[in-house]
Amino acid sequence: MLIPKPLILFIDAYDSFSNNIISLLETTLDVSVRTIKIDNPALATDAGLHEELRHYVAVICGPGPGHPAKEEDVGLIRRIWKLSENELLPVLGICLGFQSLCLEFGAKVRRLKGPQHGIVRRIQHAGENKVEGQQSIFHNVGEIAATLYQSLCVDIGQDSVPNGQWEVQKWKPSTRCPDLQPLAWVEHDLSIANDAGVEDARVLVAVQHVSKPFWALQYHPESICTNPESTKVLEQWFFHATCWNNLHRKRRLSFDGPIQGRTAVRESLLSQHEKTRLEKLDGHMGLTSIVPKIHAVNDLVCHSLVVPIPANVSVVEISEIVQGDRGDRIVFESSNAHEKSVGSADVRGKYSIIGLEIDDCLRYEYTSGENSLRSICRKPGDQYSQILDIDPYGGIWPFLAKHLDRRQVLNVVPAEVGKESPFWGGFMGYTTYELGLQSIGVIPVKTGASNVGRPDLSFAWVTRSMVIDHVKNIIYLQELAPNSDASKSASWQNRIRSLLQNALPPVSNFLLNGTMVHIRNMARLPAKFTQRNPFQSTLRNTSSESVLSITTPEDADYEQKVHKCQESIRSGDSYEICLTDQTLVTLRKSRSISSWDLYKTLRSRQPAPFASYIRLGSATLVSASPERFLKYSAEGKCELRPMKGTVRKSAEVSTLAQATALLDIPKEKAENLMIVDLVRHDLHGVCGSGNVAVPRLMVVEEYKSVFQMISIVQGQIPQAVDPDLKWHMREKEVEEAMRKRYTGLDVLAASLPPGSMTGAPKKRSCEILQEIEGGKDRSLYSGVVGYMDVAGRGDWSVTIRCMFKWDDEDGVEIFETGEKIETETWHIGAGGAVTALSTARGEREEMLTKLSGTLGLFRQ
Repeated sequence: MLIPKPLILFIDAYDSFSNNIISLLETTLDVSVRTIKIDNPALATDAGLHEELRHYVAVICGPGPGHPAKEEDVGLIRRIWKLSENELLPVLGICLGFQSLCLEFGAKVRRLKGPQHGIVRRIQHAGENKVEGQQSIFHNVGEIAATLYQSLCVDIGQDSVPNGQWEVQKWKPSTRCPDLQPLAWVEHDLSIANDAGVEDARVLVAVQHVSKPFWALQYHPESICTNPESTKVLEQWFFHATCWNNLHRKRRLSFDGPIQGRTAVRESLLSQHEKTRLEKLDGHMGLTSIVPKIHAVNDLVCHSLVVPIPANVSVVEISEIVQGDRGDRIVFESSNAHEKSVGSADVRGKYSIIGLEIDDCLRYEYTSGENSLRSICRKPGDQYSQILDIDPYGGIWPFLAKHLDRRQVLNVVPAEVGKESPFWGGFMGYTTYELGLQSIGVIPVKTGASNVGRPDLSFAWVTRSMVIDHVKNIIYLQELAPNSDASKSASWQNRIRSLLQNALPPVSNFLLNGTMVHIRNMARLPAKFTQRNPFQSTLRNTSSESVLSITTPEDADYEQKVHKCQESIRSGDSYEICLTDQTLVTLRKSRSISSWDLYKTLRSRQPAPFASYIRLGSATLVSASPERFLKYSAEGKCELRPMKGTVRKSAEVSTLAQATALLDIPKEKAENLMIVDLVRHDLHGVCGSGNVAVPRLMVVEEYKSVFQMISIVQGQIPQAVDPDLKWHMREKEVEEAMRKRYTGLDVLAASLPPGSMTGAPKKRSCEILQEIEGGKDRSLYSGVVGYMDVAGRGDWSVTIRCMFKWDDEDGVEIFETGEKIETETWHIGAGGAVTALSTARGEREEMLTKLSGTLGLFRQ
């Protein structure tokens, strides 16, 4: 019989780093961790709590926002310190847990003079100081450099100790707190620059209770910037906890009975859907009555044809050749792919994707807070609009996961042609910031009637597409269709190929799968095509007469919002808050200047690896985003690239070395670090302990007009079936595991809204932002755009450096002369991460700098 691993209970105070701590525990110690929230109603009574604790060898009281004196911020944690001798068990508090322990046993909790968030400090601990007679959890631990996330600190009377007595007295319990043994301090270090905000000379960061099995740390051992030596502290703590249990524990461990604690890994979307038993609902509830009109299920292949194109061809040109310049359109473009002098291949991007015949695609629209999903199809002969109740499907994300699962495509025809294309077909579209709020339990405050009913998710089911490979200079013409429709697909592909060949200069050879292919007898183009450069789009700038008004954020108002953010940070409610605001541009509606023209202008001025144009339903998005949010492969490899830290190119800052030096300061690095730790937490919630890594941390990259600090966080989704065990499993067991497997869509759903647009902890920061930003919808700004394809892959970017509009805001303006003018309103969002080290003026200037690139389209 297998002996189960010891269970540790983690009490989660709604922090955004909790899963990282759980991963560190499970990979460092031979334990399994279960987690509960601080406000779990099942443990509201002492009897319920005591029964739950019988399952665990120890408890972790985790970090979180707020103040330890507030019941709503600590919940169950406060009750742990009050356990009777019969119920007592070992406990480790971290940050909020540390403060709660100290408060319970006589300490005061006050604000730091200089809050420390994402700042790495040297820890002076009892182990390296060899305190006489002390065998603490720091025994045999070397030098620790640890990340601090704290606005509050514990006061046990340390400031009253004279300097001459400090080195001896700091390791002894104080008169105020005789039950607390100090174990570690962060002291004022002259080597720490003033721009780190260090003002406090003696900050207690570790204690233990003199008689009870309680220990606590104020620093974050799980942070990516805390050095590995800190893991020895956890090992020592668990050793001490085990010894205490063997000698003193009164209640015996229970290995059966109900348990409230759950693993930190979320239930998969497909598993959530499985619970609804959708098979029984197919006959009368939507899915199978709709989608078969579009294509057969489980009989799809990707029909692919490669078309060579000239080097440096414009994606805009290709799109217009194939589908004109009107109607619904989805273009995901690496518009800086040919900027050879700028950055690495990752910075430039390799592929661009054009969804075709978007007007005829099945489209799903969902609005946050509603239980219904609208499915729309305008294809001739199959036109309909239907409302689906998604509760029986498990919600919007399980619904989409099952839709993709039923339409997996494993084959591309011919295989040697299209297998390298990153997208064969599937969903393309956007989600808003507000959809992400729903996923973390933050209720958006709707401030206007016009916002009601706008989709927060809009995905087109794209069956015909073009993928441009900018390195090989080829186009993949693709169609999802049954294998039996090969001749129909070939007819369509040949027609599109002819359109391209008739409009573009001829290509004599091209590279395909490492082999040079030569093309013979290609007719030359008429002279009219050779007398111009067909790869440069004609940019039609907006006329000043078209701009009726531009409403930008008020300087004083924005700076006041920065101050409000910093007050929330100083009070301990957040570590970092990503404040934003919107500029409104009202234009004279004109057929001569379309949204497509605006996109062409923006992509020319701000080439970016994740540019996008979406005209889908009632929404239009024009974006020059430099930030990838999430990419995942069919094999479950996930990658996020949080971007924090920006320097605009100028005569003074023109090289990568100069920009790196400017960004190598505590404020900029702390902004990036906090989001990296948050992203790791999100990934751990799907990939599980030990399956997340950071191969690149705080690296500065070069773009055409700016330098950006980025980090790369990677995760590996565990396989549904272990190949080593598969041969010992029954066929039904394998099938069930596959039906409940995790996919990249699980990571997408778990990671919204993007951490680089919220701050940390994510939930509390978003709640604060709802209040400070006045409940205004960010809408498409701060959301994500991208695709999830039928082969299980996906790529998503954060919608920044963008502008968007809604059709329901189009109106008519009447002038004093009686003239009526049709108008349209564009929204341009911009902002930045506010920390304790920010200045109001600096944040306002950063917001205006980010705004200027997009707003420049309207300011000639």
